Amino acid sequence: MSRKKDTYYDAYNFRIAQLVENGNKVLDIGCATGRLLEYLQNEKSCEVKGIEVDCAMAKEAQERCKDVACLDIESCNSLPFEKNYFDVVIFADCLEHLKRPDLVLKTIIPYLKKSGILLVSLPNIAFLSVRLGLLFGNFNYTQYGLLDKTHLRFFTLKSAKNLIEGNGFKIIKIEGYNQVRARFFFVRPLGKIFKSLFATDFIIKAALNNA
Repeated sequence: MSRKKDTYYDAYNFRIAQLVENGNKVLDIGCATGRLLEYLQNEKSCEVKGIEVDCAMAKEAQERCKDVACLDIESCNSLPFEKNYFDVVIFADCLEHLKRPDLVLKTIIPYLKKSGILLVSLPNIAFLSVRLGLLFGNFNYTQYGLLDKTHLRFFTLKSAKNLIEGNGFKIIKIEGYNQVRARFFFVRPLGKIFKSLFATDFIIKAALNNA
């Protein structure tokens, strides 16, 4: 595995981390090498558990958080956790890699407390650079980023909302997020104001629809 790939997966979404409250019981779906779990455990005193489909990354995550399961959530009818247990379930840059993210969202509902929240980060396929590429007839998959070749689903602001609201949740808030290089600093405030065009990702906080 190249150093670039190690660095790419060996990180976490800072904004997602900010939205988790101290002491929460957290389930991170697609936890990669466990950096988010480590941060929440050490800095916010959270009880953390994770799921990761890549067993090599799951093994690395277990060095940071002992309770990480290597399994394919799309193949599970149930999860190895207590029901009505978690304060927070996280999908940070995960749902776009799944064949049926809608079914997976329904799968995790029984494990979330009635007062619990869902935190999701989804890449924005309608970001300015992708729109310009399409204008000139280009839609080229890349190793990483918005056109990551492992993405199976693509989301606009509208379809991201539909995914969450159509599968058992109500959105509390949705915001634009840009984790970009320093020289592109001007994109960050634009992404907060004009989410659909200038945000590379959408951060969604949602509650159970029947809560």
